Amino acid sequence: MLVNNETFAESTPVSWEEWWTYDGISGPAFWGLINPEWWLCNKGRRQSPVNLEPTRLLFDPNLQPLHLDKHRINGVLANTGHSVVFAVENDTRHPVNISGGPLSYRYQFHEIHLHFGADDRIGSEHTVDGHAFPAELQIFGFNSQLYNNFSDALHKAQGIVAVSLLLQVGDLSNPELRTFTQQLDKIKYGGQAMEIKRFGVRELLPDTKHYMTYDGSTTMPACHETTTWIILNKPIYITKQQASIAMPSSLL
Repeated sequence: MLVNNETFAESTPVSWEEWWTYDGISGPAFWGLINPEWWLCNKGRRQSPVNLEPTRLLFDPNLQPLHLDKHRINGVLANTGHSVVFAVENDTRHPVNISGGPLSYRYQFHEIHLHFGADDRIGSEHTVDGHAFPAELQIFGFNSQLYNNFSDALHKAQGIVAVSLLLQVGDLSNPELRTFTQQLDKIKYGGQAMEIKRFGVRELLPDTKHYMTYDGSTTMPACHETTTWIILNKPIYITKQQASIAMPSSLL
């Protein structure tokens, strides 16, 4: 999906902070070698994403339903050069809070990452019984009861929550997801961004109270093992036409 249209003179030093990727010699298998500060990416014991195996899951009767505030927020949808990210406006006075589920604290919504593959079959980061989904949408929040902001919480215990929505191709798409996909052709290149008004994060969620959860890491450098993952057990839907707009092959 992502094409970076910036060009650099030969004398400009390469910054791995900007040039890590999800494949090739700068992909996840090499992150820990590229930058010593990213050593967890190679040697961590709770690294994400994972392959979820339903037959090995343990049922916990004490887990609560997941809750997201329903009010709408403003933010910016951007092509970062690594993925498409929707980030909430920093000055929001009424944050969307994430609570319940396996969480012992209240988390404040920070941003959404959209992950698409090279075609409409393999795009998700997490897999279920070895099966990949066309795409994955990840809702990130930070522990606002213990930490001041997302950057502070990123490398702290119980700092981050990530709610994962697996996307499946269908005839009808999630209406709130269309708010994103309708804008993707306007942010084809790295660095491009556009404002999104009155977005309903909760409206993205499928109609289910069930989920899988585990303690893992962020899926970008430096792979901090501070993330509680919550993967909802029903997908949300994207049409084949919307998926084609989002795939890398459709971008210039």
